[in-house]
Amino acid sequence: MSIYSCYQCGLCTGICPKRLITKYSPRRDLEKTLLNKDELDLWSCLTCGLCSQYCPQGVGYLDFMKEVRSNKRVDEDTIAHKSVFNLISQLMIKFPEKSGVSTDFSGESDPKCPIGYFPGCLDFLDSFLEVGVNFHSIGDAALKLMNKVGVKPQMMGLKCCGHDELWQGNREEFERLKDLNTHSIKESGIKTLVTTCAECTRTFALDYNLDIEVLHISQFLEKYQGKLNVKGEGIVTYHDPCRLGRHMQIYDPPRNLISQVKGMNLVELENTKEDCQCCGVSAWLGCTTESKALLVNKLDEAEKTAAATLLTTCTKCLAHLSCVLNEKPPLKEFQIKVQDLTTFLAEKLATHI
Repeated sequence: MSIYSCYQCGLCTGICPKRLITKYSPRRDLEKTLLNKDELDLWSCLTCGLCSQYCPQGVGYLDFMKEVRSNKRVDEDTIAHKSVFNLISQLMIKFPEKSGVSTDFSGESDPKCPIGYFPGCLDFLDSFLEVGVNFHSIGDAALKLMNKVGVKPQMMGLKCCGHDELWQGNREEFERLKDLNTHSIKESGIKTLVTTCAECTRTFALDYNLDIEVLHISQFLEKYQGKLNVKGEGIVTYHDPCRLGRHMQIYDPPRNLISQVKGMNLVELENTKEDCQCCGVSAWLGCTTESKALLVNKLDEAEKTAAATLLTTCTKCLAHLSCVLNEKPPLKEFQIKVQDLTTFLAEKLATHI
C-alpha cells in the first residue's frame, strides 16, 4: 500500500531491529518523504520486512526503501569488504561472454536436465572471506542430495543474481545482470531453477520476470524427503533468513527437512518464523559494531535453546554469524556453531547411508 496511508503510529520504529541499538526510525523516513524533506537515512534499514509485516495500514516499507535507494550511490565505506563483490558483478557485466559463477562441484549433472541448480557466489565467498566456513561445500552438498533423490541437475553458470546491487540502489547494474541471466535461463531450457541461497531465491522469484519455477533447495528436497535417509543426534535450532521467511513466506520446508533427521530435536528460537530477528547485515551494507551487536544477540538467543548447532538457509547469514564466531579476539565466547542446512543434511546422509 502507498506510503500516504501511513498515519505515523510509530509501530514500525518500535519493532525495528535497528532501533535496539541505534536511533534509526522507519517512521521518521516516511514522515520526511511525506513532507518532501531531504536527508533520508537511506542505508541504515536492514530491509528485513518486519515493519511491513506488522504495519496496521499495510504500508510497503520494503518497496519504499527499494525505490528511494534506486540510483542513489552509497558511500563505498558503507559497503563491507571494500566493495569487492560489487566489483565482481561489474566484471560479469563488462565481460558477459566470459564470466559467470563457478559450477565445478562434486556430483553428477546433466546438461539436458529440465531442473537447473545455481550455486550462487559460493566460490567468491571462499576467495574473499576468512570466517571459518567452506562455502564451496554447500554446492557439493546440494549435488549430493539432489543425486540422492534421483536428480542430476543442469549446472547453471549464471552471473550474480544482482541482489546486492538492487538493494544498494544500483538499479542499472541490477537490470543488466537480470537481462543477461534471463537470456541464459531461457537458452538453457530448464523448467525449474533451484538455488541454495535465500537471496538468490528471492531475487529470481520476485525481482525477475521468469516463466519457470524458482525453488530454494529446501522446497525442492521437501518434495523428495521420503528418499532422504538421514540420521543424527542432539539438538539444533533454526534461523529464518529475512529473504526466505518474511519476503517469501517460506517457513515450513526447512523445518520439515530437519524433522526428517531421525534422532535430531529441533528447538525453536524465542523469536521465530515471521518474528525471527534479522542477523544484522543486508546486502553487505553496514558491517559495523552495530551489526555485530545484532549478530551477538542472535547467537545469544540461539545458545538459550541449548542447541549445539544453529542452522540457516542463507549463505550471507552463515557468513555474518560465522564472522562473529571467528572474531579475533572474540567478542564473546560462544559454544554453538552455525551451519548451512544443505551441508548439515548431506553430512547426516553421508554418515548414515
